[in-house]
Amino acid sequence: MIYADTDFFLALLKPSDWLKDKAKKILEDYNGKITTSTTTFIELALLAKRYSLDVVRIFNSVMAICGVEDEVYLKAAIYMRDYNLSVFDAFHAAYCRDKIISSDSIYEKIGIERVKLEEK
Repeated sequence: MIYADTDFFLALLKPSDWLKDKAKKILEDYNGKITTSTTTFIELALLAKRYSLDVVRIFNSVMAICGVEDEVYLKAAIYMRDYNLSVFDAFHAAYCRDKIISSDSIYEKIGIERVKLEEK
């Protein structure tokens, strides 16, 4: 396996990029052997928010390229797109499954049970 960072995926996914041709060639040469990490997904999500890109489409593409089947990434992308959660809140929500300890009430708005950190 070969690890790809964010630049590789951006080159492939942006409509135009000065590295696009090289990234396509690398994808062809290493098809089925490319991996990445949660760090790349977070960085891509931050860039998607900044540039108003479709984070669900981006995550689906990266997951397909890397053969990733972890539903956490897609859930985080959906929380960002459909509920306007911040990147980090979306990942917390996706990883917690259905219950979280937090002072942030945003989780309750998306149906996640919250153990309140703040005093009432």
